Order: sequence, then structure tokens, then C-alpha cells
Amino acid sequence: MAATADDTDIGHLTLFKKKTAPTTYTTLAEVVEFNPPEMTKDAVEFTHMSSPERWREFKPGLKDGGDTTLTYNLIPGEADDDTIADSFASDVVEEWQVAFPNGATLDIKGFFTAHSRATPLEDRMTGAATFKVSGKPVLTAAV
Repeated sequence: MAATADDTDIGHLTLFKKKTAPTTYTTLAEVVEFNPPEMTKDAVEFTHMSSPERWREFKPGLKDGGDTTLTYNLIPGEADDDTIADSFASDVVEEWQVAFPNGATLDIKGFFTAHSRATPLEDRMTGAATFKVSGKPVLTAAV
């Protein structure tokens, strides 16, 4: 069995950032859980009456950048909650970046499709959001 690579890490210090100027990003400060997008590719069926041995045939179709979900510590109407609410209300495709602990970055464009808030009686308040990726996500390896 192969040993675990020294560069593997936990998610601590992963940042979700909104592009606010050509080279400036604003970090969402209190994200507690982040799920990068799961990219998918359509399978387009090309089965025909003479497909060999009655097996369905497929070719790759369009790719989809997927969705990103995140959960953050909620301060209603302020901080991260305000940034996400403003983006949700804008109906504009915006640029965002995920910065991983090792220095790699994932640049994505998209918009929020869902935004919710939870206020449990005996636990921290949290906000949650779903972000739809538009176009190709670009992963840049750490230098």
C-alpha cells in the first residue's frame, strides 16, 4: 500500500473569495463548510437499429461546472450574509475564487441559486448558499 503524500491536508484555511476588482478579492470570513463543484459531462445516446449486439451506444456531450455549496456563521444582514444576499439579489454572473491551503486556486464564474438561514435554539446560527458555476472552472496548481 502506498504511503499518504506529505502534501495532503485538511480543509482548514480553504477560502471562498469574491472578485471585487481586476486583481482584488474579498474573502467570506466565517465559512465553516465548503464543497467545491462537482463537474459533470452529459452522455448523449447514439444507439441505432443496427447497434452491435443490442448494446446502447453513447458519446460525450456538454460539460457542466456543477454547484458549490457553503455554510457560514450567520450574522443576519451583515458580513458574509450581506455579501451572499447582495449577490443573490443581483442576477449577475460574478467571478469567485477558491483558495486551497496549499496555494492552489479554483477560479469560477457563476451566481447564487439558493440562500438560507438557520437559527437553532441551542446552537450557532448559520447561513447556507448554493452557487451555480457558469462556464469552465479553472484550477491553478500551487507554485
